[in-house]
Amino acid sequence: MLADRHPDPLSQVLALAGARCHLTGKLSASGRWALRFPARGRLKIIAVRRGSCTFTSGGRSGELRSGEAIAVNGAHPFVLRTDADVLPLDAETMTVPDHRIGTADEFSGIGGEVTVEAGGEALLVRALPPLMHISVAHPQASALDWLLRELDAEMGHDRPGHSFTRDQLAQLLLVQILRAYLARPNALPAGRLRILADPRLAPAARALHENPAHTWRLGELARLAAMSRTGFAARFRAVAGVPPLTYLTEWRMRIAAYELTHHDTSVGELSSRVGYTSESAFITAFKRAFGKTPLQHRRARPGPGPREGC
Repeated sequence: MLADRHPDPLSQVLALAGARCHLTGKLSASGRWALRFPARGRLKIIAVRRGSCTFTSGGRSGELRSGEAIAVNGAHPFVLRTDADVLPLDAETMTVPDHRIGTADEFSGIGGEVTVEAGGEALLVRALPPLMHISVAHPQASALDWLLRELDAEMGHDRPGHSFTRDQLAQLLLVQILRAYLARPNALPAGRLRILADPRLAPAARALHENPAHTWRLGELARLAAMSRTGFAARFRAVAGVPPLTYLTEWRMRIAAYELTHHDTSVGELSSRVGYTSESAFITAFKRAFGKTPLQHRRARPGPGPREGC
């Protein structure tokens, strides 16, 4: 079962989303420059190892300095620049995987892109702000700085195991950025990640994630959060975007879809694993969420995400 392999909720979300961070290259630059990156519909990470520039995306802008990173959700193009008067070059027309502007290394940055499996957008990407900025003042900045130094070293030398090491460090880069925003729950939109970060609701949310097969009642969840039923239900809906038991149903369906796609668990066994007393009830719930039966979903590998989203 998912909770056995990934006991904490964030790891579960990343596993179900099939989230993988891939390094896309380095940017070395000097002088006055500007680069425009298109909206690709994927989570994109830019981290600065040396120097500084400004970033602009979706109406937001700011300074990006050494040891800092931004992540954009791919809904809007974004621009990195040192000078507002410089016309941006199209980043996709430059040499891949390493971009170079000028002859010196006044600026050095590392790029990464996060891919997810079908349905992963609702689980992860849409649960994040359009733009995230991790500054040097953030508590996660020291861990981020260490990661950037290690990535820089691995990308600069073809040491044994460098490809595997880069992939693992890139995955850690994604986790550090998510941790930074889980520490600031009000900066997250309503959804699955925000409720995991909410200090009042997190105990109840963790319980739902760890034991989705349990027949949870509203009063039981409210007690875990040390709140009244009414107060808990209102706060949960405001933070998660859906009522508690709807959240539970959606989580069960996400687990079921993952298991059907990645493992050969029978429909009958899976229905009991996610809390259904009858196979027919599970099939009805699954079809309502995905528009197809569990076996149709398994044959499709993969299918679309649930209609209601989460």
